[in-house]
Amino acid sequence: MTESRVFRFFAVAGRLTAIFLVAMAMALAFLVIAQRVFNPFHVVVSDSMSPQIKTGDAVVMKDLEASEVKPGDVIIFRDPEDKTDLVIHRVVAVEEQGGVKFFQTKGDNNKENDNWKVSAGELLGGVAMNVPGFGSFLDFMTTSRGYTSLIVIPAAASLLLVMLLGFGEKLSGIGRRESTAHPPA
Repeated sequence: MTESRVFRFFAVAGRLTAIFLVAMAMALAFLVIAQRVFNPFHVVVSDSMSPQIKTGDAVVMKDLEASEVKPGDVIIFRDPEDKTDLVIHRVVAVEEQGGVKFFQTKGDNNKENDNWKVSAGELLGGVAMNVPGFGSFLDFMTTSRGYTSLIVIPAAASLLLVMLLGFGEKLSGIGRRESTAHPPA
């Protein structure tokens, strides 16, 4: 292989790597934005539902009508003791009192039922999907260290790679047009 072909091979490989790095950085940046704006994933912070749902997992919430909830369903609701937190527990009983539905819940890993009942109005939804370990990744990604290592560095590396490739092309003359046998007209 000639020097020109070797350089072209590495130039193409470098450009593909740069494209991959930019695409990865953009995808992760969009994920961070989506998580902050739409909050599609809820990060699990306790092992109360272990082994099915563990600390560090991420769950996606689905709409669930109170009239559809039955024992065995996993529901999501605000923690009665701290309204800023969400609880993901299994329904063990459904009761009706004064025309209002209530759900008795329990974490799969807990020995006893929760000491509260969740009213139909407090129901936020059910669990559509559990992504094991993804919550830990989301938490890391939203830190300054995670943002820098997963978004800023790959984007900067791709820019540097493209600049180096351009500089290499200028030095090697590959970017210049080959002279032709015909004189310019």
